Amino acid sequence: MARRRICHALIEQPRITERELGLDRYQWSEWMMLLDLYMIEQQDMEEVFRQFSRNSGRSETTGYRRTVEMVDDGLLERIPDPRDRRRSFIRLSARTRAKMDKVMDSLATLLLA
Repeated sequence: MARRRICHALIEQPRITERELGLDRYQWSEWMMLLDLYMIEQQDMEEVFRQFSRNSGRSETTGYRRTVEMVDDGLLERIPDPRDRRRSFIRLSARTRAKMDKVMDSLATLLLA
């Protein structure tokens, strides 16, 4: 029974992320980037651009470029490192965090129903 619910949640996940975040099925790496940041925020941590790009499964250059686009789109916020001006931290914007909460709540409903 639990495996069936997990399968159902995985099948529904693209529809939920499209509805809540505007990400279509072809934006899997963007979803993984947001999911990674969401998980990091649940642990009260911040992540540097380089590590974040690496975790997305994209090349560092492509990950950085897409991250900048996501900052420009308002999905992410860029925070300068106060100790090292060459580095920046990124985090989910408040709007994206709220939408990620909705995605997680929808998936939890599917999994725990």
